[in-house]
Amino acid sequence: MVYMGADNNLSDAGAGDINEMETVGSNDNVAIVVQAEFSSKYSPGLTTPDTRRIYVQNDNNTNSVNLTGTSLGNVNMGAPATLAAFITWAKATYPAEHYALVIWDHGSGWKAREVADPLRGAVQDETSGSFMSLPDLAKAVADSGVHLDIVNFDACLMAMYEVAYEFRGLTDYMVFSEETEPGAGDPYDTILSALKQNPTMSSRTLASTIVDKYNDYYAPNTRESTTKSAVDMAQIDTLDAKIVALSTALDSSTNAVVAAAQANTRFYTYESNHDLFHFCQYLSTNLSAGTAKTLCDEIVAMKGSVVVNSKYTGSMANSQGLAIYIPTAGQTNADELAQYALLKSNLTTRAPATGTWGAYVSALTTGGSGGYTPATGNFSVYISWTKPDGSACDADLDLYINEPDGQWHAPWMGQTSPNGFFSQDSTDSGESSEYYVTNAQVMSGDFDIFANFYANGSSCTQARVHLWILDSVTYGDTNWHEPFAAVDLDLSNDYTSGCATFSCMNTYSDWWWAGWMTRLSGGGALSGNQALPNPGKSINLMFKQKKDLPSRLNK
Repeated sequence: MVYMGADNNLSDAGAGDINEMETVGSNDNVAIVVQAEFSSKYSPGLTTPDTRRIYVQNDNNTNSVNLTGTSLGNVNMGAPATLAAFITWAKATYPAEHYALVIWDHGSGWKAREVADPLRGAVQDETSGSFMSLPDLAKAVADSGVHLDIVNFDACLMAMYEVAYEFRGLTDYMVFSEETEPGAGDPYDTILSALKQNPTMSSRTLASTIVDKYNDYYAPNTRESTTKSAVDMAQIDTLDAKIVALSTALDSSTNAVVAAAQANTRFYTYESNHDLFHFCQYLSTNLSAGTAKTLCDEIVAMKGSVVVNSKYTGSMANSQGLAIYIPTAGQTNADELAQYALLKSNLTTRAPATGTWGAYVSALTTGGSGGYTPATGNFSVYISWTKPDGSACDADLDLYINEPDGQWHAPWMGQTSPNGFFSQDSTDSGESSEYYVTNAQVMSGDFDIFANFYANGSSCTQARVHLWILDSVTYGDTNWHEPFAAVDLDLSNDYTSGCATFSCMNTYSDWWWAGWMTRLSGGGALSGNQALPNPGKSINLMFKQKKDLPSRLNK
């Protein structure tokens, strides 16, 4: 069962993944069923913006995708009742001995995307203005009445202790990623081929196979750094008991060691997410003998029973399968901590005598004082490109956003950033365009916008780049606007090193610093372009390693 919320800027990626499923197709032993909704805004070529239920059949045609099926109209894919109804329908219509649910979309772990909104977990429906919370995702599965063998999140940042605890009792295994996922997501062709070849494989084997096939796909491509893991849900209660005990064993006397662990253990795009086992390994090595040290040793020893399979590529060393929320004071605030306390793992009614991890985090960060103050976001950035004569250009260009904390993000790095969501990378989607959509609330400061000509196409060695902005604060409407004249980019004078300011990048042929969106106290406007450089913008870090072109361009 694939629940695909593609009514957003991952719309093209959704169609591509169904096309991968079609290369395998259903048979008498394996039924592949999808409920999907797409976006006419981001995929104007798709003629099915309504919600569809599709029984996926083999068509052996990687150049087309069959999105016909039963139309439900346009339903709210971000509503738990919609997910519950899909699971119930799938079981009743295609009964099986085992059930695996894929939750496909943007994801953000347990995290709230806006401070004033409910907790968000995964599945965004832009038309309905919804994004299903982590508690609602678990509620939907519970309300369906179907016990699942596997829940696989094909979404960013979901491999967390808090997420697993929310689903306890609802599934035997969970598969997910500690880090952001590339827009191409799971390789459904190889995963489903393995299942179709061995339909009697155990649920544990399938969960492990998903991890292996994901890693096999991304390992040869050095463009992304990825993680994927599978956990045995039968072990979560035991792990939880040790984490709760650790939360009371850590106190003010251990704060210095915890702070050092926060600075020296594996973290992810959300820097407050740390790999649980690496974090405990660091504490065990650096704490004096005592209860906290012993509990950390026990948590590390449990990894072999909790984590069925865990793999990473690129720069994600020390990713061991499960993250936990452990922010510094500057990475959280009182509102976020209040929302964190609503998770099942943090309910004090569950452990009134011993406390919870959420209570420890709140004490550690002293209520979040000194944390960030959000500003109003709600703007979108879109680049598209053609040849200078207006014809199609297959060159590889990248949209980059330098967010207010100075971190660079782009679609090829992953689909979630601390402040918003990206579209699929253009080399995966096959479209000469990329999008960035912010959350309703974002960090205060400047969002700098860049376009980079990364590689020539087979027939295109120069691209004319158009920048489009959708921002009701700046323009007073909900239309796309092109604030600047298009710019031609190529590799004739490409940047290597030496720029100290952003405006310097515009002296090279392959970079365009278009300007910046400022968000302070809910305001903002687009300002600055190649003719209005801001010399105060400095480059203090090298860019993250850029991608190599993938070996498969049909993803």
